[in-house]
Amino acid sequence: MPEAYDIAFLGGGPAGYQGAVRAAQLGAKVAVVEERFLGGVCLNWGCIPTKTVRASAEAARTLRRAREFGLQPVEASPDIQAIIARKERVVSGLRACIGRLFQAHRIALVEGRGRLLAADKIEVEKDGRLDLVQAARVVIATGSRPARLPGFPQGPRVFMADEMLDIDYLPQHLLVVGGGAVGVEMAAIFRELGSEVTLIEALDRLLPYEDEEMADYVQGALKRRKIRIKCGFQAKEAQVGAKSFAVRLADGTELAPDTILLATGRRFNSEDLGLEALGVNLDKGRIMVDEHLRTNVPGIYAAGDVIGGWLLAHVAFAEGICAAEHALGLGSKMDYGVVPRCTFTLPEYAAVGLSEAEATARYPVKVARFPFKSLGMGQCLGELEGLVKIIAHKETDQILGAHILGPHAGDMIHELAVAMRGGLPSRVVMETIHAHPTLSEAVLEVAQALHGQAIHLPPGGA
Repeated sequence: MPEAYDIAFLGGGPAGYQGAVRAAQLGAKVAVVEERFLGGVCLNWGCIPTKTVRASAEAARTLRRAREFGLQPVEASPDIQAIIARKERVVSGLRACIGRLFQAHRIALVEGRGRLLAADKIEVEKDGRLDLVQAARVVIATGSRPARLPGFPQGPRVFMADEMLDIDYLPQHLLVVGGGAVGVEMAAIFRELGSEVTLIEALDRLLPYEDEEMADYVQGALKRRKIRIKCGFQAKEAQVGAKSFAVRLADGTELAPDTILLATGRRFNSEDLGLEALGVNLDKGRIMVDEHLRTNVPGIYAAGDVIGGWLLAHVAFAEGICAAEHALGLGSKMDYGVVPRCTFTLPEYAAVGLSEAEATARYPVKVARFPFKSLGMGQCLGELEGLVKIIAHKETDQILGAHILGPHAGDMIHELAVAMRGGLPSRVVMETIHAHPTLSEAVLEVAQALHGQAIHLPPGGA
């Protein structure tokens, strides 16, 4: 007889492992089926590796700026193999932490590729051996993978996003195809490490789904770092040469990078899971769920990238927890009303809520901005690029959207996310004493500006 569990998670990435821990906290007997590594793409190939290598790129930039801080410059030659080795140490350490969490919560880890035989049965294959996991509830959390771009070869020096940070050399000329979050992050990182970088985006601007003004600032910051940017261009094909590629754009332009990164979207990992045989509703590979993350088949839930939507690890965390709670009787449901999002380019960009264009199309609005160059801590740190921008309802003062480009933007955005989640007007932010000198004072200044009371801005703005 197979081991019987109260709940099983198919996939040990962000949704799967956090959902499993939450289920164990609720007293359930829990199993997680994982084919590769705990932590999924986020921990092993995405969020954590990217930010670890980015930290090395930031360190290199700081060393190059030594004279600005009254220090004698030192050589900052990147050792890509040492950088990647540090990344591996960070990843393996965090992966081990999840393993210890599983042990502490007595969560069973079943290694292998899982496939549903029934709503309560998962067949697990590893090295030709088949095992069976039985569970009263199943949460599918199999994630997503990079989408291949037609016309580009597979093989050495052509990387998908999940492969790029296993690289063992520093590209001379890196071509990044795709100007979304992953593309701009990788472009900024490798430029700071010393690569020549060209960034191509098929649409008319980088970060095409973010606030247009802020995306323009990001593009300007990347150009100042001498990244070549081509928006409104499609890469049609790449031919392999002896030492470089011949990449042809739709307008006939040719580029000759020695390395290519394809950062052009992701596909849902819903194939070969037995879903069609069980009648689980799919839409172009995405598993369809309700607000409780239930599929149309009783007893089967889904969470994380495989259900589409935001495709963000922190959203997957929340979805995994929600699915676990509802499956175990708590009645939880997802609320996507306030989702902060961070793009770790250099400088960082973070946002929550609506863009200015989206807000203006729906509501009467007021908008204010405050630049980091006018902030005391910005001057102390030598971080003068970027600004904080808040869009609020003109009549109710409710915060509709907030956008930050600058140092530690991803940390700063949460003050505004909490305000939005709590339904607080911008006046509450303005009336909250902020410590000095801090970067967060920029948020205070914007809130003051929304009410015509900005202390460190002249009348009429920056």
